[in-house]
Amino acid sequence: MDTDDLQLSGSEWDLMKILWDNSPASVNQIAELTPQWHPKTVRTMLIRLQKKGAVEYEVIEGIQNFKPVHDREYCESSATQSFMQRVFDGALTPMIAHFTRKQKLTDDEKKALISLLQDNKAQDDNAQGDK
Repeated sequence: MDTDDLQLSGSEWDLMKILWDNSPASVNQIAELTPQWHPKTVRTMLIRLQKKGAVEYEVIEGIQNFKPVHDREYCESSATQSFMQRVFDGALTPMIAHFTRKQKLTDDEKKALISLLQDNKAQDDNAQGDK
């Protein structure tokens, strides 16, 4: 499976967040952290995630202990790129424009966005100066 096409459901994201914070972990350990899910549900979801290439397991003392294949940042980046491609035809500006119109930004969030853009521009300027 191409990990760039990794599509996770909401529940799978919840399970991945647990694994990023608590891996390796057995089905029973995960089930203790997710009382809303029966251990069989946890196992089914882990098998699905394994088939998607999102998790793997190692056997420790006869028990399967699951862990993420990729770190959180990689999966967030993959999901964001996939979303941006599907919804905004891969264009970043319309996506940011949409979210800034639909979400109320705090002054701190606005400053952070401006700072990110300025840092990005400075990196571009430095890269062009190195040529």
